[in-house]
Amino acid sequence: MYNVSQQYKEQMKQPIRNQSYMRIFLGLINQEAQASASVESQEQYTEYSEFPTIFTKNDVGNIYATYEQDFWKADGSTFFIPRNQENYRKNGITTENLFSGNTLIQFSFGYGKSDIRGLTIQFGHNYPTRFSVVTDDGTEIEFENKSAYFETTTVFENTSAITLRIREMSAPNNRVRLFFVRFGLGVQYDNEWIQTADSTSTLSFINEELPEINFTVNLKNDDQRFNVDNPSSEINFLETGQNVSVQYGYELNDGSIEWMQLHTLYVSEWSADDTQSTIKAVDRLKYMSDSYYKGQYYDNGISLYGLAVDVFEDAGIESSGYYIEPYLKSIIVHNPLPNVTHKEALQIISNAGRCIMHIDRYGKIRLRTAFLPENTIESNGTVYFSDINNIVDKKVKNIVASYEKNFWKADGRMVFPIRTGISDSGYVSEEISGDDCTFSENPLITISLQANYTCYGINIKFSGAIPSEFIIRVYSGETLKNTVAVNEINEYDFQLYHDFIEFDKMEIEFIKTELPNNRIHIDYIELGPDTNYTLEYDDLYSTPLGTQLEKIKNINVSRQIYSPGAEDEELTSDTVIYDGVSHIYYFSDPCYGYAASITEGSGTAKILSSGAYFVEVDFENVVDGTQIKFSVTGRKYNISESIHTIQINNRGTDETWDNPLISDQDHCEDVANWVADYYSSGIEYELDFRGEPAIDCGDTIYQENRYVDNLETIVEEHQMTFNGGIDGA
Repeated sequence: MYNVSQQYKEQMKQPIRNQSYMRIFLGLINQEAQASASVESQEQYTEYSEFPTIFTKNDVGNIYATYEQDFWKADGSTFFIPRNQENYRKNGITTENLFSGNTLIQFSFGYGKSDIRGLTIQFGHNYPTRFSVVTDDGTEIEFENKSAYFETTTVFENTSAITLRIREMSAPNNRVRLFFVRFGLGVQYDNEWIQTADSTSTLSFINEELPEINFTVNLKNDDQRFNVDNPSSEINFLETGQNVSVQYGYELNDGSIEWMQLHTLYVSEWSADDTQSTIKAVDRLKYMSDSYYKGQYYDNGISLYGLAVDVFEDAGIESSGYYIEPYLKSIIVHNPLPNVTHKEALQIISNAGRCIMHIDRYGKIRLRTAFLPENTIESNGTVYFSDINNIVDKKVKNIVASYEKNFWKADGRMVFPIRTGISDSGYVSEEISGDDCTFSENPLITISLQANYTCYGINIKFSGAIPSEFIIRVYSGETLKNTVAVNEINEYDFQLYHDFIEFDKMEIEFIKTELPNNRIHIDYIELGPDTNYTLEYDDLYSTPLGTQLEKIKNINVSRQIYSPGAEDEELTSDTVIYDGVSHIYYFSDPCYGYAASITEGSGTAKILSSGAYFVEVDFENVVDGTQIKFSVTGRKYNISESIHTIQINNRGTDETWDNPLISDQDHCEDVANWVADYYSSGIEYELDFRGEPAIDCGDTIYQENRYVDNLETIVEEHQMTFNGGIDGA
């Protein structure tokens, strides 16, 4: 769920809700111009300029201190230029010479001519105050400017190039800097414009289907702002793939509005009549339809993490556009990915790693674990009779009498310490506090999880003197995610209500005891539940519609074991008129050990690149335009199959689960148990309710139920309608 304030959580449960808001940011960027743009006359810029990134990034970045008037600031915002050019942090474009009255910055577009509605430029701290924009037909439009961030709605018609002619700067004796430029404009629509908006998100917890987000908004068109016959109409500058950012806001009781990101999507369709304009947007997976054909068998194995990175890179998605659960680094596979689309390849990887694949609110594709991770517990020292591993068990522990102030009680509940070995006790720190209640070395308990996990709160049962102060730190990998200082501990059964989001290590460090000369005694530590949201009957418009799904008797999960083929065979042959380019051929069966030869004609054939399902053939010493016949030989893998079966019910149908990456028996059993746990429920619920924009698909939520207290359910489809208020399903 989206991380919201406590006020929001409480006030969304009010019988009568406050006002809801929505705002939509639409980037009317000319996608072709943006993608094909280049900077002309690059020799006029410094060597620490970086030309391609000004068309892709959205920040200012590093600024080097140079001798310019009113520019070099000793406030930590600028950097010294390295002596070695190899160490330059290249950023934006900066002119080599100081501004001298007339500077031209020229951009050309490789795709040809088109109309561009608006221009957005991030200049440097010293910015142009008067400049003009010149199109390729000589049309020149002059602008006056008062800030480093410039934006205009002017339409630049039928142009294949744009030139900035800079005439005046805000300060003399300065260079011209430009950090990013967008050929288009960002526009915003809010409650004044939005008539209705509908959002539907779906996913499969075990990746049976690809995740999907569809968003539709209807905007008022009373002033014909979106009329297609209006040449400056915003709808005429819409393009498939333009960014759409959707935010939801709720008015709190104090009058402030709490905003949350709802979606980051891409325009897919649009239309308009005289009363309204309709814009539809989809998630980025809709545009990942190219094939990943580079699957190969890995003799030494590859981690699911490394395989996912390879798929993302092959799809052209930068690391900022995805998140992969680090746990996938520990799962090694050998089998090749089949020739499928990039999104289907990620779907296969997610299932093999027991992950949910989803698109987060900022458009990032996320592969995150969808199981309760195992954990290990360690400490920096315990007394000899203590058992640190016992604190995960809530059973009653022995309280061992030890020499601590006001601790040893002759009431029959304590036991004498045994001479050797571990007693059936919990955690007892080796360190004992001094007269000032502090420790010479703070007792530290570390809980390491197999994978990232989110929990809401933590329960600690103390069995000795209550500590007066301790600190909880959580990490994801080596990154510190959160620190919570606790200094109010009023009872032995201590509960901390705090959201710990996506961590794989928790440290609990004890600072002081309540009484001097005491150890830390803990019976058990329990991480809180993985949800803190309950969908109650008061939230519903009607009672839940429950459907008993068809019972599954057995889950059959297959694993595929590859072995070398027996002999070489001809995999393909072809006759071509050589045109100087290589040729790629695809196979339905996984193969290896390729060799290519020309069977008719002169020259040499060679394998340029290959995978289990493709081979790329190139030629040497072949004259262009001549006909050649060639052959590719290789071996097909022998593939055997083994089935692991788990029984769920005494009757029902069998469900077969086939993931081509699974070959190891332990891996197969882990996935089988995970899938079987999903199918064991067999109940699907549909609920119409007041709506909750903080819910995400893939969330676990409590559902009020007449027969089961705090029934845990997984959200696989979430619908929301906005019309000034919200409804949900």
